[in-house]
Amino acid sequence: MIYMFCYDIANPKRLSKVAKTLENYGIRIQKSFFQCEMERKNMIELRDALLKTIKRKKDSLFIYPICDDCNSKAIVDGNGNLLKISSFTII
Repeated sequence: MIYMFCYDIANPKRLSKVAKTLENYGIRIQKSFFQCEMERKNMIELRDALLKTIKRKKDSLFIYPICDDCNSKAIVDGNGNLLKISSFTII
């Protein structure tokens, strides 16, 4: 499943930590918008890790699940697309 993570973090230190954490799991689409392909269990673990960093009264974290059916129905104007991440092996 594809999950779109987006956030608004009030503190630069927390902002940096959230961004670095998400960089380990997905692709940065925009400054505070990441596309991550993972199982639901992994999304919950990542969410839990991010919630330990953010301050709920000052920051925002949004996670949008995008199923394959919804992905295929996306309306795209311009040159952007949801990326399809494929696993590969480097030998």
